[in-house]
Amino acid sequence: METGSFEKQIVLTPDLCGRRAGLSPLAAFTIFQGIASEHAEAIGVGGAAMAKRGEFWLTVHSRVDFYEPAYLMDALTAQTWPERCEGRDIRCFRSYRLTHGEKTVALGRTQWAILGPEGKILRFEQSGFPVDFPFRPGAAIDEPPTRFHDDLTQDELVYPHLVRATDIDMGRHMNNVVYIRLLLDCFSAKELASGMIRTIEAHYASPCLEGETLGVFCRREEGRCRMAVKHADGRPAVLAQVIFG
Repeated sequence: METGSFEKQIVLTPDLCGRRAGLSPLAAFTIFQGIASEHAEAIGVGGAAMAKRGEFWLTVHSRVDFYEPAYLMDALTAQTWPERCEGRDIRCFRSYRLTHGEKTVALGRTQWAILGPEGKILRFEQSGFPVDFPFRPGAAIDEPPTRFHDDLTQDELVYPHLVRATDIDMGRHMNNVVYIRLLLDCFSAKELASGMIRTIEAHYASPCLEGETLGVFCRREEGRCRMAVKHADGRPAVLAQVIFG
């Protein structure tokens, strides 16, 4: 393994599968979050190292595109790499690829910022990221993040969600993948297992804390669903879309 990228073999166990005994859309986000954490630990910018400096990786945006199905007990290769980032940048990208043999199962991309002491966003050069890090070229998804706007109304509320203890991560707010689970719970198990989901993209606007009651919203349009998770006062926590094809 070169330090510029990280690769791991993953067996598709039942906890990563949905109704059709295949990779669930939520599982792709879970796998990508996991390998990003492992790679960060390997290069010295994992959760514990960042916490010692009073810093925290903050997910700003995430997207996963789905291509080919993968099924129960398939052996998959998960790969991730940080994209080149300049020292003065305050946001950076990380790419992901999930394959089954020569077949691309899913591609992903997240945008990150570094939250420092006193809640200030740090420039990349102020973090503990290796100065001589061997960035590899290319991005898994070349398109820029979608710029979402919030126009979903109370009539489009699907259900409320109480943020519980198991939703909370080490940053003391709701884990990024939990938001994806809330969004996907707007669909039936049959829809999730249909293989028709092509893209899930989410912009993380504000954190949610234990004990909050959130609203999960969905507007079904031709070929896609516009979605949001909102605080009780109406502020967006996440704005998102799911594209079908």
